[in-house]
Amino acid sequence: MAVFDRHYDMPAEISGFADPMVLLTRPTGLHWRVHHISVRPATQYEKRQLLALAVLHRTRLKGR
Repeated sequence: MAVFDRHYDMPAEISGFADPMVLLTRPTGLHWRVHHISVRPATQYEKRQLLALAVLHRTRLKGR
């Protein structure tokens, strides 16, 4: 599920839960834990940001 972390001010995907923390991951492999209060559902714009980031990351990896 795509969410927006208000603490770090960026969208991410939920990868798990560790009560009361939420484990978040970005398409680049960045992952972190944040309190569930800091997370809200992502808007359509933020979901598109995540997709664009994933495409950019794959493109950059192919170029290596």
